[in-house]
Amino acid sequence: MRALLRQTLLISTILAAPVAGAADPSTLSLVLKPGMADTAGHVPHVDVELVLQGSQAKEGAALFRLPTVASNVVTVADDIQDLTVNDSRGPLPVSSRDEPEQGLTAYRIWHAARDVQGPVTVRYRAPVTNAPLVRGAAPPFNLRSETGGFSAAGNAFLILPADDGQHYDLSLRWDLSAQPAGAVGLSSLGIGDATLSDQPAERLSDAYYMAGTVGTYGRSDGYFGGWQGTPPFDAGGLLAWGDKLHGFYSRFFGDSTPGAYGVFMRPNPVNPGGGVEMTNSFALTFDDKTDLDDLKLTLAHEMLHTWVNSLDEPKGLLSSWFGEGLAVFYQRALPYRAGMIDADQFLADLNYHAGRYYTNALAGTPNDDIPRQFWADTRVRVLPYDRGSMYFASVDHEVRSRSGGERSLDDLVQEMLTRRKAGHPLTRGDWEALVRRELGEKGVAAFTAMLGGALVLPASDAFGAEFRRTTRKLRRYELGFAPTALTSSPRIVSGLIPGSAADKAGLRDGDEIMKPVGQDGLQGRQDGWLVLDVRRGGERMEIRYQPRGETVDAWQWERVPGR
Repeated sequence: MRALLRQTLLISTILAAPVAGAADPSTLSLVLKPGMADTAGHVPHVDVELVLQGSQAKEGAALFRLPTVASNVVTVADDIQDLTVNDSRGPLPVSSRDEPEQGLTAYRIWHAARDVQGPVTVRYRAPVTNAPLVRGAAPPFNLRSETGGFSAAGNAFLILPADDGQHYDLSLRWDLSAQPAGAVGLSSLGIGDATLSDQPAERLSDAYYMAGTVGTYGRSDGYFGGWQGTPPFDAGGLLAWGDKLHGFYSRFFGDSTPGAYGVFMRPNPVNPGGGVEMTNSFALTFDDKTDLDDLKLTLAHEMLHTWVNSLDEPKGLLSSWFGEGLAVFYQRALPYRAGMIDADQFLADLNYHAGRYYTNALAGTPNDDIPRQFWADTRVRVLPYDRGSMYFASVDHEVRSRSGGERSLDDLVQEMLTRRKAGHPLTRGDWEALVRRELGEKGVAAFTAMLGGALVLPASDAFGAEFRRTTRKLRRYELGFAPTALTSSPRIVSGLIPGSAADKAGLRDGDEIMKPVGQDGLQGRQDGWLVLDVRRGGERMEIRYQPRGETVDAWQWERVPGR
């Protein structure tokens, strides 16, 4: 992190409850047919067909579902067109009900108006509007198109069975008959059509999809990638760099059969440079100013999640310090060891995260408060990444020091992963037990303090003898008005701070911000500018300012002369 609507569609999906007591998985097949691009290269829609074999359900049963909101992204639930549901008896009437939002995710559930007999086929059309994200910062799940290609995460447009505990034999087929010669379809399942045995339907929801006139790299049975739009860098070269790093990761984690891994790249006009990890894949975004070195480390970060994910308990954002903190720590450490970035690139990434952390006015936010504020305030959203990475750097240094260099953070992480491979869920208690064994009660106290919000400061040589800690005068990130204004609809400015950069630039309480703005990456750039498209009364204006407040002494690292 550098960084969900109500109508009808032509997609076919089978979403009835499986036959009770069936011994073998039911069959769930998905066909995706992107529409013909217009003269501007915009793919207007995707027709979807999902068919479920071996289904049977009673009147009133919950048949299928689609998120209305997925991780702060508004899906196509309200915009789908021409929705039809059929079973072996013909048209199947359905009714829908929206569940309340929980944790920035909510579902629309469709129920059968009569008894169901399979197979069940659902068809609908998902429009691709390129509408801006209306709820502020969010992953690139939404349907998007340019230069003859489209992409989206499955959770943004796929209606799937409501019984998410059932397993199916899954198949994906691309219908590219409306596309020009050379068009291709790819997903987290691989390049082209794909099949999977004995998988939950959510495997399709957790996949990324891209098709049309798009660039491709690699092979379906290994590392592969695709991109839409026109990147300002060599997309194939970046994917080749990632291919090499993927091989290094596989060897580092002792994975002799890593399997397929996909990278999907597309433009993001609001918050470029970030992305989201999906199952065995990663979606990456860019704009015309995106820095290639930043993207390499973002790719290094997200690809690491294939091997190092979050804890199983506690679930969700309460454990983001673990998965995201490790990913930030290793996103520079492992490419540096592999000789794929140099010392200056390593240092630039380290100081980016250190600068963002040590100038963060909310750096003391306890871990227990992060889920509630995560999407509401960018300063809280980046804490698991920045604070977590500094914590793991401290642990690494302490373990190396106490063991005389014989052990390191690597050993603890490998031990955790070995436990997961053996089928044991990973918990916070497992990590605490490892810390107690390696570092004693002092280490446990430091861990508890970190979770409580205490500032984490690694030793001067924590990142190697060639680097040393220093301080620099840096300015805190200060939006200048209530952050909740950017996540509300409409986005109305309130809580303007008198004398702030926003105030001096001319922003006023009551102004309406017309377009979403990205902040996560901006926090780490001391010289970055925030550009707001503002409406005041009947007047539209652009307000630009550097969102910075007080100057503080912030910890940074530098090269040791002669090293």
